[in-house]
Amino acid sequence: MRLVLEFDGFYGQDSYEYLRYTEALKDYYLNGTDPGDYFWPVMYPLISSFFSLLIDSKWVLVLISFGSFLGIISLITKIIGELYPAKKSATITNLYVLISFCFSPYFFRSSLIGMSDMLACFFAVSSLYTLLKYNKYFQLKWAILFMVAAVAAVMTRYASAVMILPMGCYFVYLLLAGKRWLTIGTSIVIACLVLMPHFLIRGVGSLNFLGHSWLTNWNPINFFAHSFATHDGFQEHSFSNLLYVFSPFVHPGYLLVGSGLLMFSKFRLKNGAPWYVVAGVFLYLLFLAGVEMQNMRFFVIVFPFCVLLFYPAFVRGRNKLPRVLFSSGVIVAILLQTAYFTYSFSKFHKQQALEKSVAKKIIDMNLKGPIYAFSLDVALTNRGVVNEFKNLWSTKFDKFELGSHVLFNPESTLKQWKGRSPVINWNKLLAEYQLTLVMDFGEGWKLYKIE
Repeated sequence: MRLVLEFDGFYGQDSYEYLRYTEALKDYYLNGTDPGDYFWPVMYPLISSFFSLLIDSKWVLVLISFGSFLGIISLITKIIGELYPAKKSATITNLYVLISFCFSPYFFRSSLIGMSDMLACFFAVSSLYTLLKYNKYFQLKWAILFMVAAVAAVMTRYASAVMILPMGCYFVYLLLAGKRWLTIGTSIVIACLVLMPHFLIRGVGSLNFLGHSWLTNWNPINFFAHSFATHDGFQEHSFSNLLYVFSPFVHPGYLLVGSGLLMFSKFRLKNGAPWYVVAGVFLYLLFLAGVEMQNMRFFVIVFPFCVLLFYPAFVRGRNKLPRVLFSSGVIVAILLQTAYFTYSFSKFHKQQALEKSVAKKIIDMNLKGPIYAFSLDVALTNRGVVNEFKNLWSTKFDKFELGSHVLFNPESTLKQWKGRSPVINWNKLLAEYQLTLVMDFGEGWKLYKIE
């Protein structure tokens, strides 16, 4: 609990970038200042910027994540009732949802962070719920809500398009098969309206996401790879991508009981999850398997759909296992996942504590001139450091300003960034300049004066 209470939801680089652009949009509303272009999808900072007119942006970003988490729990409970009416039991459903989400270390952790994953997940789950409702009642309102949710999911995280694609195909089939021309026209208009902020904000850069390395470097060869050399440096992992993508089903960071539920799983197209749910999960995981990267955060958006697929197995296990054994297993799973949450969340807490400490010490030193850095530079700017930061990752410097400072972590950088700009810049500093240690911040981070 102390870890959670002392954590404000921001760490690393990405979360601070969402915060920065939220503030930029807010400034645009109030003062007309051009917010500039933005690399990532705009929906998360856009929604946050409206609410930030009322309360602090940091609170807004995290509250949206946590609110999305609660919304997902509510929707998944309702979806289970829609998909498995014969198996539905309020007690069993609530217990399963509780274990799956509230005690899922990585998923619950995402609800406490100022990142777009949880909001994108909420929109994706909303897409499924509204599609099920439309398929049942064929009412215009459900078609409109489906289009809003589906397009908003993509505009929150582009990769969600892969998972939503089968749902979209089935939706189009329903419209065409039923010759629902009014609904078709309305859906197109709604899609354009939801897409409009993206084109208004991004302008000429609206289609730049098509050049993202996930698309340009996607390759089935990566299915069998576990080490990658990309613009993000060198990464080495324990498992190949093809094994890694099964994480949302069995990894203790997501669903500890998943490996046990496999014993009670039966793959059925009838009386199970609709084909477009199964296809969406499969396509998304297949897409991630071809990407030159592994990051457990990318499974947040697909995890609720994996939970849906496992629900019949949970019911089957509960019915076949002795009550004492089943109850004991549930209790053990909750305790273990709580312990794992504490362990995994402590890493984020430790990173944020480091950022706060470094920022405070640099502010107290009242340094003059720029600071050459990367990785921590975005966090320190948002933590109140007013010095100009010159990024060692984005630029290979021909020369460095004498009397300025460099913030660097040789221990964690030299291996990951070998042959890349950060290490090239560092080696140039070592070869051509005198570096005087000013302060050791711990965790390998040191501040040097360039002389």
